[in-house]
Amino acid sequence: MASRIIKNKLADQLVNGIQYETINQWYEITQFEDIPGWSDNLVPAAHSIYDHMVHESEIEKAFVEGLERREDVKLYVKLPGWFTVPTPVGEYNPDWAIVLEPRDVFGKPSGDGLLYLVRETKSSTDLEDLRLDEARKIRCGERHFQDTLAVNYQVVTDARKLN
Repeated sequence: MASRIIKNKLADQLVNGIQYETINQWYEITQFEDIPGWSDNLVPAAHSIYDHMVHESEIEKAFVEGLERREDVKLYVKLPGWFTVPTPVGEYNPDWAIVLEPRDVFGKPSGDGLLYLVRETKSSTDLEDLRLDEARKIRCGERHFQDTLAVNYQVVTDARKLN
């Protein structure tokens, strides 16, 4: 029991102290090869780089359907498994990259430029409800995207909460 507590505290310490730095690395669109899937797990996707999106859960299915209903969503993609962020507790693969056009209070384009978002879809936004290593990876993802790359990152349960 003492060993487990020490390992958990060490992992927490590593996650709390992690810092990421930008590097000159880019991903080519050719790396986003066609997605495999089965018809039961596909949702039509007009705003994605694919015609259909594969969902791994009902939360993801509802999220894709919600993205498709939003006029301000210009483009989105489920990030492939090879797209990972290294963390002290293992590789972290965030769920979604989204390009959003900001709107004014009347729902019209505000002209403020595009917003680039990374979103993680979960059944709860409370990290205490997740497995410990999963919550740690998400905290590292937040540090990586927001602190280092200045990309808006959040855990969401619903496409209506993209702001």
